[in-house]
Amino acid sequence: MHRSITGTYLKHYSNVHNGADELMPLTGAQRRFHHTRSADPHDRVRILPVFLEFPPGLLSTHRLEQATRSVLLRHPALRGAADTVGGVPVLRIGPVPSGPIVREIVASDDAAVWAALDDWPAGRGSLRVLLARDDRRDLLAIGFDHLVCDGESTGLVLDDLMSGYQSGVREPDSLAAAELRRYREVVERQLEKEHAASGPEALAHWTSRVRDAGPGLWGRDAGEPGGRVSSAWQRVALPGSATDRPFPVLLAACHTALARTPGTAPVAYTWGGHDEAGVVGCFINTVLANPQGDGVRESWWDDLEFVDTPFDEVVRAARACHASWTGHLDLVLTLIDRTRRPAPVLDGVPARFRYPPGNRMEEPVIVTAVHDRGELSLRIDHDPTIVPGAAATGIADVLRASFVDAGHVEG
Repeated sequence: MHRSITGTYLKHYSNVHNGADELMPLTGAQRRFHHTRSADPHDRVRILPVFLEFPPGLLSTHRLEQATRSVLLRHPALRGAADTVGGVPVLRIGPVPSGPIVREIVASDDAAVWAALDDWPAGRGSLRVLLARDDRRDLLAIGFDHLVCDGESTGLVLDDLMSGYQSGVREPDSLAAAELRRYREVVERQLEKEHAASGPEALAHWTSRVRDAGPGLWGRDAGEPGGRVSSAWQRVALPGSATDRPFPVLLAACHTALARTPGTAPVAYTWGGHDEAGVVGCFINTVLANPQGDGVRESWWDDLEFVDTPFDEVVRAARACHASWTGHLDLVLTLIDRTRRPAPVLDGVPARFRYPPGNRMEEPVIVTAVHDRGELSLRIDHDPTIVPGAAATGIADVLRASFVDAGHVEG
């Protein structure tokens, strides 16, 4: 009888939980992030960034501090920190920090902002809120520990932060206990879903996908240091039906690009969320796209039935069938949908989202697509210490060509 990785983890978690409200189980994605960080000799946090630019002198540090405290009361995951109890990884939920949360600096370039986000005082918690000022702008840089927050949740946090900033209303301390119970319920449902998606049918599906997958050329083991980031941008206008569904085109283009280099691993993409509105956490999954016969656009629909199968279960299935792929990834695709979440407006002044390079490379190649109404902004980041420049250029060229029939591409 198959014993799922999720089920085994929950059994170990129950042995150490002992009714402690502050100890939460980890979802599959959280356990992956925890493992990666545990193997990193520098114990570095994987930061999920949001950068918002406002006119200089607009933002009030005091109002931002108060709004951030309200956000932390409402969303317990943002007060969480990875921990290990009795050898079992957990999320330990702490109180709202007593000292200052928002950090203000003078910074005229993005490199200084990234350095400040990396060098974050431990006492200020997992949510990193930085206000970087100079005579040209107020840059609000928010760094989320990816272990406690996924891309969908960043939008929820931003909505609450901006709402709290505008209203000045402070959430009552009594809210924290209710939201903690609610968060636990959502995490438990997520784990039930992951366990249910780890059965024989799902594993047979993913085994068929990975049986002939390449071993991977550029992936590194957890904890290996990455090199400096090299980035390239391009903008794509999307007319007609492509405006609503760019993701399958992007996924197919990434697969085509990697398939031109023998031995590369399957393309991976981030997928998921949960059905509970307003709950912040890390509920994503890493999903593979490796079609057998049909193209990605056709096979992707079949894969959607099994997208809840945890990534570590797919890796285990690959090893059980003696596939050459062992779990390394060469390219990860992420789509950021701004069509439903425009840039916020504070005191009547609209912000501007920014996507500056500078974050550490966690995968050899990362393709980030920002979907904003009828346009895509594509960024291809790669680690030039392990990915040849020609390979990165080839990926960018295939992405460009994939949208030639759909619209005009601007460099």
